[in-house]
Amino acid sequence: MGWAEFEKVKNEYNDFYKKIDEEIIRLLTERKAAAKGKRFSPSAEIKEQWEKKYNMKVSEIGWLMHQLNDGSGPFYMPEGPGELLGVVQIMQKSTVDDFEYMLTHSMQHEHGSIVTLEINYIKKDEENIGHIMPHLMLEVIGQINYKVDRNGSRGGGGNTQMSFLVSPSLPNDVNEVQFSLIPYAPPMEFPPREIILDKEVHFDK
Repeated sequence: MGWAEFEKVKNEYNDFYKKIDEEIIRLLTERKAAAKGKRFSPSAEIKEQWEKKYNMKVSEIGWLMHQLNDGSGPFYMPEGPGELLGVVQIMQKSTVDDFEYMLTHSMQHEHGSIVTLEINYIKKDEENIGHIMPHLMLEVIGQINYKVDRNGSRGGGGNTQMSFLVSPSLPNDVNEVQFSLIPYAPPMEFPPREIILDKEVHFDK
């Protein structure tokens, strides 16, 4: 079999998108230079105003602000969190509406920490509440700038567990930092494709 040349993918990019993208890049560069490595985030009230003004979800605005702030500081973990050094208990919880949120512990690694969040539906009398979609990101405020990334999630039946990768490592005394959860969801993320299997199936002997 011989080699075949790759066909060029049709690109419909034009001056309209070029103008918008160039303005975005200019503003990103300007914001990064002004921030000088510090994190700046709008209040919840400002996000709600922007939600109405621009028809954009607060969680999507939270995602954008998180990306802007992460781009302001250095990147700490080019090769992962490194060796596990210990475990620090956090045990901080809060209840909002019908859900309890608990930060249970932090796995202390050489270059970063993995923080675990438990989310529990507290109305135990309801049998089926559907699938929980936590559009949330952990915020860590301390003496230094912390970079936070989602590290995975799992669960079902009213219980969900999430983990976050924090760098550099958290202090062993977690009272030195403040934790919070902010709305967070990529604005252009498409929902997963669903394939429904609902046909009657018979097996041959």
